[in-house]
Amino acid sequence: MMNKYNNNIIGRLFDFMAQKVCFTFAVSFISVLGASAAIPGMILIWATIPYKNPSYFHSEVILSIFLLFIFALIHWFLYGLGRLWDKRWELSSLRALNDHVKDSRILPTIPTSVLKEISDLLERFPGRNSRMSLFLSTPVVIIMTVNNYISLGNPLYALYVFRGGCVAMITYIMFTYLITELITLNLRRETRLLLAERDVWEGTGYSSTLSIKFIFIIILMVTSMVITHGLASTKVVHSAFTTFVIFTTVNVIVGMLMCILIFVSIMITLREIEAATIHLGDQQEARFISGSIDREFLNTSMGLYHAARKIIKFRNDLQNLNLSLEQKVEERTEQIKVLSLTDPLTGSYNRRYLIENLPGEIKKAQRYKSSFSLVICDLDHFKKVNDKYGHQGGDEVLITFVQSIKGAFRNDIDWVARYGGEEFIIALPETSANGAQTFAERLRNAIADKVILSEGKEIRITASFGVTGFDAHTSTELISVEDLIRKADKSLYQAKAEGRNRVVTCRM
Repeated sequence: MMNKYNNNIIGRLFDFMAQKVCFTFAVSFISVLGASAAIPGMILIWATIPYKNPSYFHSEVILSIFLLFIFALIHWFLYGLGRLWDKRWELSSLRALNDHVKDSRILPTIPTSVLKEISDLLERFPGRNSRMSLFLSTPVVIIMTVNNYISLGNPLYALYVFRGGCVAMITYIMFTYLITELITLNLRRETRLLLAERDVWEGTGYSSTLSIKFIFIIILMVTSMVITHGLASTKVVHSAFTTFVIFTTVNVIVGMLMCILIFVSIMITLREIEAATIHLGDQQEARFISGSIDREFLNTSMGLYHAARKIIKFRNDLQNLNLSLEQKVEERTEQIKVLSLTDPLTGSYNRRYLIENLPGEIKKAQRYKSSFSLVICDLDHFKKVNDKYGHQGGDEVLITFVQSIKGAFRNDIDWVARYGGEEFIIALPETSANGAQTFAERLRNAIADKVILSEGKEIRITASFGVTGFDAHTSTELISVEDLIRKADKSLYQAKAEGRNRVVTCRM
């Protein structure tokens, strides 16, 4: 949040004064340097008044310098010089700035109400400081005019002094306004940004139109014409060429300097908007905020600020929508994948899942030198169940049968797949053939004891089981998906041939 002035001598001087004394004193100290605008006025006075004794002119110069110094001290004390001795002698309306702006910085933790007060003070500061310059320079002009009249006793000469003093005063006030604006620009912008981040920035009601600065240029041009005319109408200038040179020089020195000050402030504002535009895509907050005090730039800044906030809101909403859509697509893809691998009736895996995953289970068991068993089970006389109880009764039997299987095995590693019709295959990783036989017996007994209800009717069913498996000592040449299924299927047919409702095991 620091004002970045330290790229030049004036900037470093300002930072030094702000650190040693206070912020408002630093502003007034730099702006008072604009009193050098009195030099063209003194040249005009020297050229237009025929001093018979040069000491009179010298005394007026010394008096003017003394008065300028006295009123500069008054200006500095009113704007916080007392802070050098820890005294709060500045104007009470400026104390909030000096209390909360330290070393040209404003802390982001400052309360919003105080931040608004400081923002309002900064918005008014250029106009307030220039009015202070007007208030303190007017007595200098009046005293110098009266002193000349008393010393020389010529009203015309006093009028020349008044004209020269007005030229100096007008130039000084305009320079004070522009210098104060440039010095406070960065701090003004940072304050607005803090308010914007808290969603309480509403622009400013103290802005002036850009045309005022161009009026400043016109006034300075008229002033340079007055100076040129005053010099050309005296004995100092002897030719039209000299008059032209003087006019050109004054315009270049005074007019162009004013143009530079004005256009520097304009270019700073344009660069702020340009920089904010370039980095808009990387920002999470709208930062189209200028430090200008010109109404046109502030209106543009306010419009862009609101537009940028809407753009960022739409972008964030779109990003959230995209994330939501991506999440839904992933969920739907997962659901489709599960559905494509799941039997819709029983909830067990289907034949596709069996074909895709059984080889991997076998390879895993071989790699880790562990046991693996396969159980094929088939419901006995299932066709009779369908004929007697209908397909709804048959479906209830299949669903109950699969639920019984899932209730018997380890859900984290065992799984069951529907092999076809009423035939199911159960994969039992890390299970020996003996363990698989025990599991199948337990499951056979559970099925035989279960009573299935379908439309108020009791259905009893039995199942036959074929078991096979291998362990770490089984030769890999004897192990394959086809061999396992064939041996388990052979055991199943043997169980059916021996009377059904039994378990037959065939080891690899």
